[in-house]
Amino acid sequence: MRTRSEVEIVARHIEQKMREKQAEPTSRPDATLAAAASRSEALFTFPESTVTLNTRADPEGPQIHRIVRHITAVQAGTGPEFRLVEEEFVSNHAGELVRHYEPLDITTDGGALGIVSAGFQRLDEDRLWERIEPVVARIEANGFIEGEQVEAVAELDRSVSELDLSVTARMRMRIDMIDLLEGRLEMGDFVVRTVARQECFAVTQRVALSEQCRESIEV
Repeated sequence: MRTRSEVEIVARHIEQKMREKQAEPTSRPDATLAAAASRSEALFTFPESTVTLNTRADPEGPQIHRIVRHITAVQAGTGPEFRLVEEEFVSNHAGELVRHYEPLDITTDGGALGIVSAGFQRLDEDRLWERIEPVVARIEANGFIEGEQVEAVAELDRSVSELDLSVTARMRMRIDMIDLLEGRLEMGDFVVRTVARQECFAVTQRVALSEQCRESIEV
C-alpha cells in the first residue's frame, strides 16, 4: 500500500523525466531511431510482484505468478501518453515455467497520476488476492454454516486490515464480503472494488473528474 503523497511524488517524477526527454536535441542523424527506442524505455519500474496460488487444475502444488510492471510513454498529438506495461510468468511448485503472458499495455485517462495509481492498485490487488484466495477456496469446497460465516467474515476483514479504507469504504466492503461468501460476487470483482476504494487512490478519481469538467466548460 502507498500513501497518497507517495503516488503523487512518483507521478511528478515521471512527468519530469518525460519533459527532459522532450527537451533532448532531435537534430542528430539517429534522432528517429532514438525516438523510437525511447518509447520502450521505462520511466518508472514497480516492485516485482509474486503471488502464490493454489489451483484445482494442478493438484501437485501451488503455482507462482511473477508479475513485472513498468511505465513508458509515447508522444501523442495532444501530449505524452503514459502506458503501464505488465508481463506475467507462471511457474509450478518446482520452479519450472509453465506459462508466459506477453507484455500488455494499459492506459488511463488520468495522465501520469492515473497510470501510477493503476500500477500501485495492481500491486495491492495481487497481495489481496493471495491473502483471501485460501479463505474463499475453502468456503467454495466445504460451504459453511451460519456460525462459520461470522468467522469467515472476520478472517477476510483481517486480510484487508492494512488497506487505506475510510469508515464508509469499510462498511461497503463488508457488504461485498457477504456477497462474495454467498456466491453473489466474483472474487476478482471483490478484489478490484476493495482496492480501488482506498483513500490513497481517491485523489486520482477526483483529478480525472475535475479534468473532465474543465474540458466540458472549455468546449
